[in-house]
Amino acid sequence: MCDAIKGAVEQVGLCGDLNSYLRVISRDHVHVFKCPSDHFIFTVPVHLDKALTFFIVGQLYLTGEARQFCEAMAGLGFNEATFQKLKDELKVLPSEAVFGPSDIIKKMAVPFIKCLYSCGYGEAAIPYEGEAEGRLKAFQVLQDVCSSLATVTGRKELYDTIVKKSTELVGAEKGSLMILDDSVLSVKAALGIDRTFAESLQVKLGESISGSIAKKGEPVVVRDIERAIPSRKNRPRYRTKSFISIPLKVGSNVIGVINVSDKITGEVFSDEDLNMVLSFANYASIALERETYYAMSEELKTISMTDPLTGIFNRRYFLQRLLEEVERVRRHNDCFAILIVDIDDFKAFNDKYGHLAGDEALKGASSAIREGVRAIDVVARLGGEEFGVILPSTRKQDSHITAERIRKAVERMRLSQEKFPIKEGMTVSIGMAEFPYDAENIEGLIHNADKAMYRAKSLGKNRVICYER
Repeated sequence: MCDAIKGAVEQVGLCGDLNSYLRVISRDHVHVFKCPSDHFIFTVPVHLDKALTFFIVGQLYLTGEARQFCEAMAGLGFNEATFQKLKDELKVLPSEAVFGPSDIIKKMAVPFIKCLYSCGYGEAAIPYEGEAEGRLKAFQVLQDVCSSLATVTGRKELYDTIVKKSTELVGAEKGSLMILDDSVLSVKAALGIDRTFAESLQVKLGESISGSIAKKGEPVVVRDIERAIPSRKNRPRYRTKSFISIPLKVGSNVIGVINVSDKITGEVFSDEDLNMVLSFANYASIALERETYYAMSEELKTISMTDPLTGIFNRRYFLQRLLEEVERVRRHNDCFAILIVDIDDFKAFNDKYGHLAGDEALKGASSAIREGVRAIDVVARLGGEEFGVILPSTRKQDSHITAERIRKAVERMRLSQEKFPIKEGMTVSIGMAEFPYDAENIEGLIHNADKAMYRAKSLGKNRVICYER
């Protein structure tokens, strides 16, 4: 809030848009507006009960306002180390994403504030002796638990961490995480439950307790399942009759369910326990959403740089790596060599045996080339029956040994006799060139290696030729 009106009620008239704060009282969603001082202000309503509404109010800083943001943060009393960490982790979003941060705040902060309120933090009464200390300890645990998700990488580890932390949070012996996929819930992680049983369990949407929770999207805390659901008696796998079941949501969509049961103390779960797990569930949902997007981006990245038929790198990635190698060589006064490998008479092979056999031959050749190089070398399909190999820190004389190894490996290769009863083998012609000795740029390097490869073809094929000036 501007200094002119901060803490001075008589100055509120200076901001003609303060009514915007009041407009959100009757709304149940985030409101973002631009004040007369050209600041983007957001308000997030938190309806604690029928008579009490709490508001999270803040300012969104756009690109170019990082300095103002740091100045505002500096006045909040952070120690130097914490403040520096906040600055280091600062991320700038494009202006079109102005509504994003406030939506994230709503997802993460609102359940936490409601949880605080339900546990008595919003009441004026002074807690009983030891009660305040217990509450503080509980929320320190919640903070630690939620922070633990931020460092997890990998879907399986994230699943296990969500179950482990949700049970720790309320002192439960058993827990499970079920993920919804195509209207069916399946257990992805479990604690205190037989693994074979958990892995085989699948629940359709709307069926059983977890299925009903996923369909309705509403959390439940059950103190006595035999009273709540008379048909659910004699549950031999559980020690107590109380449990919590909470839907995991991304926006309004349910993506899974967290179940916790059997308190270590034997007590029933309370509303406070429910609210604690609810707060954690919001963080867990965001972590799962983040992991899904990360996995998708990694998959797209893999697709964008690999050849779908052979599984090796494609021409795009090959050229990108060539650029990186050129920069590395120029920085460190080093060298590298490239090989252009072309299958001999491949069109005739395709015409004679068909495209399926041709595809199998391309897969076999790519495998033979990969097996003939080092782990640091790059193998790519450049198009059709042509392959490229980058050999970092390698002179032409040394790369000739690698090229011969590749040539012989392809010559020995035979297609699967079960699929393709073809006795005929294949050969390759290979051209080599070295950077920077044979060319000053990438285009010249590829051109010269190509020339050497075509010379190999003209000399009878199935041979290796080095480019010569």
